[in-house]
Amino acid sequence: MRFQMESDFAKHVKGPELERVYLLHGTQPYLIANYEKLLVKKALGGEFNDFNLHRFEGDSLDLQAFYDAVESLPFFSEGRCVTLDLDPDKLDAGQLDELCGVLADPPRTTTVVITVKNPPAKREKLARLVKACDGAGCVVELGSRRSSDTLRFLRDRAQKNGCELESAVASYMVERCTDDLQLLATELDKLCAYVGGGRVERADVDAVVTTVLQAKVFDLSKAILRGRFDAAMELVDQLIYLREPAGKVLAVLSGAFCDLYRGFAARQANVPAERAAAELGYAKNRTFAIKNAMSDSGGYTAGQLGKMLTLLADADMRLKSTGGDDRVVLEETITKLFLLTGKRAG
Repeated sequence: MRFQMESDFAKHVKGPELERVYLLHGTQPYLIANYEKLLVKKALGGEFNDFNLHRFEGDSLDLQAFYDAVESLPFFSEGRCVTLDLDPDKLDAGQLDELCGVLADPPRTTTVVITVKNPPAKREKLARLVKACDGAGCVVELGSRRSSDTLRFLRDRAQKNGCELESAVASYMVERCTDDLQLLATELDKLCAYVGGGRVERADVDAVVTTVLQAKVFDLSKAILRGRFDAAMELVDQLIYLREPAGKVLAVLSGAFCDLYRGFAARQANVPAERAAAELGYAKNRTFAIKNAMSDSGGYTAGQLGKMLTLLADADMRLKSTGGDDRVVLEETITKLFLLTGKRAG
């Protein structure tokens, strides 16, 4: 059984039914860890006890010990629970087959909870694991939430910390931190401790919250498009100081300008942002990227945007092939982007 919606899985976790095997995977470690905790509690009848709970880590997985734990009978209880935090990349083909064999038909008295918090390099391994767990229990992928759910998560957590967080400030936090709930939770707790109670302002976010690479580069692209050359170079200084690889910065910057081109195309075709985001494969919580791009692309032609993307592609090739000074390549690229915008540096 596979749950397509997190809301449906949440209802299942709260309900009476209990599967023998659960596979929780996706891009949100916070959600995976939270649902794992709820499933363990459910499997043990609301009680955590060392006799009927056995945890395994993928880095040091002893498959024989795992098999023995799964097959063991519960001790003075109706059921037992076995958890495995797994990195499929650490298993060879034979080990993966052996693990899937254990998961194919565990005893009715055992609940196995498998968590995969980092997508494996080889999707075939995850597909093999999904097939095995789907046959014996259920699989749920926990990825990006809807924007409204993420904002509600932040507001509720702020309230529990004695603070008031308006939606606009919560959205700004997401822009600064991405939608990683684990990172958002950590940064929000730090932010509430800094504020000490009451309303959280945007200035508080700027003062305390750690900005991720994507947000820094987003600011860099904004500075370029608005003709703020000094601000752009200051951001480059910050990124170099933080030891962010120039290639990584360039990759994120290229993504921002690809968004700009897509926004331009959507605006030219009179396609609403929500529809454009969906048809272009953007997650629901990233509709804002297309909205911003549609607005920011208004002052440019298709020719200008095409030249910008070509310039970024050439810079990427230079970084990968010439072995030159990465910072020089990055700064030259930004300077040429300014020239292509046709805006006066200020």
